Amino acid sequence: MIEAETIIDGRYRVLERLGSGGMAEVYLAEDQLLGRQVALKVLHQHFAEDQEFVERFRREASSAAGLSHQNIVGIFDRGEWNGTYYIAMEYVAGRSLKAIVREQGALDPAVAIDIVVQILRGARFAHRRGVVHRDLKPHNVILDEEGRARVTDFGIARAGASDMTLTGSIMGTAQYLSPEQAQGQAVSAASDLYSVGVILYELLTGVVPFEGETAVAIAFKQVSAEPLPPSALNPALPAALDTIVLRALAKDPAQRFVDADEFIAALQQARLALPLSAGGPAGGAPISTSPPPDGAHPGTGPLLLPAVEPFVEEPPPPPPNRRRLWLWSAVLALLVAGAILAVVLSSGSGRVAVPDVVGLSEAAAVGRLKSAGLTPVAASRASTTVANGVVLAQTPVYGHVVKDGARVSLLVSSGPPTTPLENVEGLTAARAVSMLRAAGFKPTTKARASTSVGEGLVIATAPAAGVRLPVGSAVTVLVSSGPSPVRVPDTVGQTRAAAEAALVTAELAVGTITQQVSATQTPETVLSQSPAAASMLRVGGKVNLVVAKAPKDVAVPEVVGENETEAAAALGRAGFAPKSVAAPTSEASQVGVVLKQSPAGRASAPKGATVTITVGVLGGATTPTTPTTTTPTTPATTGATGAPAAAPAG
Repeated sequence: MIEAETIIDGRYRVLERLGSGGMAEVYLAEDQLLGRQVALKVLHQHFAEDQEFVERFRREASSAAGLSHQNIVGIFDRGEWNGTYYIAMEYVAGRSLKAIVREQGALDPAVAIDIVVQILRGARFAHRRGVVHRDLKPHNVILDEEGRARVTDFGIARAGASDMTLTGSIMGTAQYLSPEQAQGQAVSAASDLYSVGVILYELLTGVVPFEGETAVAIAFKQVSAEPLPPSALNPALPAALDTIVLRALAKDPAQRFVDADEFIAALQQARLALPLSAGGPAGGAPISTSPPPDGAHPGTGPLLLPAVEPFVEEPPPPPPNRRRLWLWSAVLALLVAGAILAVVLSSGSGRVAVPDVVGLSEAAAVGRLKSAGLTPVAASRASTTVANGVVLAQTPVYGHVVKDGARVSLLVSSGPPTTPLENVEGLTAARAVSMLRAAGFKPTTKARASTSVGEGLVIATAPAAGVRLPVGSAVTVLVSSGPSPVRVPDTVGQTRAAAEAALVTAELAVGTITQQVSATQTPETVLSQSPAAASMLRVGGKVNLVVAKAPKDVAVPEVVGENETEAAAALGRAGFAPKSVAAPTSEASQVGVVLKQSPAGRASAPKGATVTITVGVLGGATTPTTPTTTTPTTPATTGATGAPAAAPAG
C-alpha cells in the first residue's frame, strides 16, 4: 500500500486510499502540475510483471483516453513508477450504482430508465469510436453529486479480460456477462448492450437475472437459462419494460437492439407512458448519491436525479391496414357530423345536437363540445376498467338536441383508486405486512442479505415507498436476513496485493496487517491469516494478515583467529547462524581455531543468515565439525577424505 504524501512519478501526491479492485489499488491524489484531484489506479505488482498484460493495458488506456463525454469518467494520463504502472483518471465524488441498489433495492421505473439512458449514451459514444467496455456493471457506474451517471473503466476492462480468473474478479462480473463472453466468443457492442440489460433488470427489481454459487454456474445460466420477466418480481412494472429488458437479454446478439440508439428510443417511449410518481416532475424517487452521515439510515440526504431531456422520434407512418382503418374512421365521422347537422337544421336555429364524446380523452371531449357551441363541465370518478383521463359517460347523451351553449356534464375516469405506498423500512416484517394489508395492498415477503439493515427488519418495498398504486396491488416486502455468510479464501503464499484483491472479491474486508521478519519468504508474501481459509464470515467481515518482512542487514562479527566455541557464540549473539567446516592443518596452534569465515568480518548480511567458519583440525579431515556429536555407542562420522570428523572444539 502506498502511504499518504507519496509523490508518484514526480507529479501526483497521494492523499488517501480509496479502495482496491481485482487489477489495481485506487488512490485519491493531487495533480501538482495542473492543481486538480485525480483518481490514481496503480496496478497490482503481479500484473506489472506480466509484459503482455502491461502492453494491453497501455494500448487500451490510450484508446480510452480519447473518450470525452459527460457520462464517461475521463482518463488523463498513464505512466510507469516504482516498478509498476498507473493511470490517472477523473475523480468523481459520488457513489457506485451497486452501493445504491444494495441499500435501496429496486428503484422507481422512471429513475431506473433515466440512469440507464445515461449509461447507454456513454456506451453509444464509445461504440461509435470503436471502444467496447466488456465489463459494464453497476460497480463501474458512479452517480455524481448532481445525480449524473458516469461510467468508468471504459477500454481498461479489455486489458484485464484474460486475467479475470487470476484476480477472482470474474465472480462479480459473471452476473453481467453476455452469453458470447461466457463462451469465449468474439465480443462486440451488442455484448455491452446485454450487460446494460442486466443493469436495467437489477434497477427495476433489486436483483440480477441469474445467481449461482460459482462463477461457472452463473455463466452457464447466462448461456442456457431464460430470465423471469421483471414484472414477475415487481408486479407494478408495465409490460413495455418487460419487452425491452427481455430483448436486451436475448441469447443471440442479433436479436438484441441494433445499437444503443434503438435501446434509448425504446426506453424513452416507455418512460413517456409511465404515470407520474411521488418523485416529482422527473418521475423518479430521490436517490442518495453520497454516503449517509454517521448513525443515519442509508439513503438520507437524497439528491434528485436531473431530468433527462427525452429523445422522441417522429412516429413511423401507419402501415397500410391502419391507413385503411383511419380512412373508414374519417368517413364514419363525416357521416355522423352530417347527421348531426341535419338534425340541427331541421330543429331550427339556436338548437344543437350533442356529439358523442364517450371514450375520448377529457381534452378531446371538451374541444369537441366547445366546437359544437356547448359548455362542458367535467367531474371525475375512479374506474377499474377505463383508463385515467377517458370520458366514462356524458349528460345529455349523444344525439340529444339542446339549446346553443347548454351545459354537458362529463364523467371522466381517474383510473383505478390509488393510494400512496407507505414507508415501512426499518419495521419488523410482521408489522410491515400488517400495515400494508390495512392499506388495501397484497404484501408478500422476500428475504435478502443486507450489511446495513438488521436481521428481520424491512430493507425496502418493491415498488418503492411513496409510489401511488391501485388498491389491491401486490407489494413485495424485502426483509433483511442479515449479512450473507461467505467462505474465507486461502491467501497464504500469495502477495499482499493479490490477497487483498481476493478478499475484496469475496466481499470481505482486510483487517490488521502485521509484518513479520522472514529469512525464507519473499517480502510482502502472506505467512498466515486469521480466520483460517474455508472459515465462514458474514459479508464485510475482516480477515487479518501476517506478511513477510525482509530481515535487516547487520555487520558480521570478525571471528578469524578465535577458537570455534567463542566464534560460534559471538555469531549467535549477533543474530547469525554459525556453520563449522573442518580444514586439515599440520600446525597444532591452528587446531580448533577459526582460519577463515564467509561472509567476511565487518561485511553486511541479513540477520538470521548463515556464516560459515573454517576450523583447523589435525590431519586430513574436511567434514563440518558442527553439529557433529559422538557417543561411545555411535560410529564416528567420516569426512570427505575418509578421516573421522573431529569433535567441536571447546
